Amino acid sequence: MEIVHTQYCENYGAHDWDGTGECPQYWKNKGGDTYVLDSGVDVDAFHRAVAFKSDHAEEFVLESYESDELPEHEEWAPPIFVTTARNSRFLCSLTTPNVDGTMFRSEIESKFSSWMIDKNHNITEQVVVYTMETGEHLTGNENLKEWYDRKELTLI
Repeated sequence: MEIVHTQYCENYGAHDWDGTGECPQYWKNKGGDTYVLDSGVDVDAFHRAVAFKSDHAEEFVLESYESDELPEHEEWAPPIFVTTARNSRFLCSLTTPNVDGTMFRSEIESKFSSWMIDKNHNITEQVVVYTMETGEHLTGNENLKEWYDRKELTLI
């Protein structure tokens, strides 16, 4: 499998920019992601798909290497798994556990996210499923809000 680490940067100079003239440059590193690519994924095509740059933000590949083992990671920052999908797109999936009840409200055990990304960094078909402490699976933020409303809890 191929392991890909990215760096995400944000241009703080663009926050107050009015769009005229050249955009002020004040870039800050804001983290990044770790991707685990299935063996059938075109690595070069994925590198091009995941990278982007605008006046406001950019993401680029820091490193990419083959490995027989999953990369080490913090429990709260699991890797994103990638497979090849239809129409030259990539299917990405991520399951984030509620580590010690600190990532989400305590009633949420985990959050599963999936999305498609194409060669131009267009992200589509996003799905989010929350697994609750009760074992229920809630699709999307609206269903999560309804669940809390039924429990007479208020979302923060």
